[in-house]
Amino acid sequence: MKNLILIKIGGSLITDKTKPYTTRPDVIKRIAKEIHEAIDEKDVNLVIGHGAGSFAHQSASKYQTQNGIINDESYRGIAVVENDAQRLNRIFVQALIDEGVEAVSFQPSAGAIAEDSRIVEWPLKALEALLEKGMIPVPYGDVLIDRKKGCCIASTEEVLNFLANKLKPEKIIIAGEVDGVFTADPHKDPKAKLIPEITKKNFEDVKKYLAGSRGTDVTGGMLHKVEEMMEIATDGFTSEIINVLKEGNLKKAILGKKVLGTVIRK
Repeated sequence: MKNLILIKIGGSLITDKTKPYTTRPDVIKRIAKEIHEAIDEKDVNLVIGHGAGSFAHQSASKYQTQNGIINDESYRGIAVVENDAQRLNRIFVQALIDEGVEAVSFQPSAGAIAEDSRIVEWPLKALEALLEKGMIPVPYGDVLIDRKKGCCIASTEEVLNFLANKLKPEKIIIAGEVDGVFTADPHKDPKAKLIPEITKKNFEDVKKYLAGSRGTDVTGGMLHKVEEMMEIATDGFTSEIINVLKEGNLKKAILGKKVLGTVIRK
């Protein structure tokens, strides 16, 4: 599909990951507003995924869902994690609708199958039909049935990885709360320096700087995000990690304007 952009809205952006089940309503509303303004100005197709934030990461950590079926409580974990992930999705989709965006929730656990935490099967005809009608599908990080482990957590990056290979987007925007990838945690180290570009040539050097996210995150934090985007880059897709706590950045990125951040390419 032409003019297609995949967007990942970070869970740490729309929730407070240090406080269980706590959203950031003002941030969610502003993101929805910028998306609406961007699609009013540009003929563009969007798929907007979001992270689990302080919702499903809490329950997934409690039940160790990322490790598969490990005990009798694992089955309850699947149910609770799925419900938590969907709760946040409904909040985010509602905010988009309230701002005039024709967004539709697209639940990964209703159709995707994984094997060793990678999505291997996911019928997308319904998602493609939504895009053809000018609507915006909104998938999210979710718990999946896993052929090898019984169950797993599919991060939003994994979801976008699968979608990128099927839908062939123009680019991928990773919307977070920092200006890209740094040599240290910029929240803690004022000397941290932005890494403007990551390719296969410098990825091994960059990896030593990467650490986990703040708060509870069962999907591996920034290292996981960059690894997934590097995998997507090998298939020819460019990603950019930007700070969407800065007003206007998401709108600019959708419109193709220059935004401070880290570009990940082949």
